Amino acid sequence: MHMNDLFSLEQKEIILTGAAGFFGVYFAKALLGAGAGKVFLLDKDEERLVTLKQSLQKEFDKEKIVIQPIDQYNRIATSEILKNLVEKDNITVLINNSFDFSTGTGFNDEKGRIETATFDHIMRSFESGIYWPFQATQILANKLSAEKKKGTIINIGSMYSLVSPNPDLYKGRDYFNPPGYSMIKSAVLALTRYTASFYGPYVRANALLPGAIPNIEHKSDNSEQNKDDEFMQRLIDRTLLKRVGHPTDLIGPIIFLASDASSYMTGQGIVVDGGWVVT
Repeated sequence: MHMNDLFSLEQKEIILTGAAGFFGVYFAKALLGAGAGKVFLLDKDEERLVTLKQSLQKEFDKEKIVIQPIDQYNRIATSEILKNLVEKDNITVLINNSFDFSTGTGFNDEKGRIETATFDHIMRSFESGIYWPFQATQILANKLSAEKKKGTIINIGSMYSLVSPNPDLYKGRDYFNPPGYSMIKSAVLALTRYTASFYGPYVRANALLPGAIPNIEHKSDNSEQNKDDEFMQRLIDRTLLKRVGHPTDLIGPIIFLASDASSYMTGQGIVVDGGWVVT
């Protein structure tokens, strides 16, 4: 097989959740650039989905770009949308990329700290960060395995799937990493391994575990910490490569996992963190 064919996504139809988010916009462009037959872009923010589609259509065939607004907290409606997509299209790749970075999950909510986090903080983290990927996984993997078709599922976890946040990083700051985030990202890795075990040999499941990649490109609930030069330097000092990451650092791994180049790989977590977890 030619090297270009090995990493090609030609004729693959892909669902990407969290498509209008920080990582999602980079993933969408990369998937289309690798030749994906069709990419279904799912996100709760319809306005940003429309903007993303308009941007992508300047470079790629508009017939390959499908947007679908979705509210992951409406479980019944979400299930119906996913089932309809999977039934009527030839989807074989699912990238679970969504998470609710808001005060609802504890981000920038003083009550979201581990000493005071509430049931609502944890359950909203669970619903957005693990139930939604589980639901999408279940729907696609059931269909693929029933039809004995090959497919792949990629879950976006975090280096915090493996290690705990260092409280010293946030010393003297109002912002912090809430407990629900690390709990859910650990669960994402467990879901990945369980999916690989249960749905093999037809469905492969792997996780991509990014490190410190600050969202400095558009406003988010984490905007203030990304403008904090001292905090950014703490992140840089913590990595072996002495820099924070950028979403483009994830493009190679995401194409690798979605393509036939990773055909003998399942149940794994690829860490892309500049060496954070080994220090």
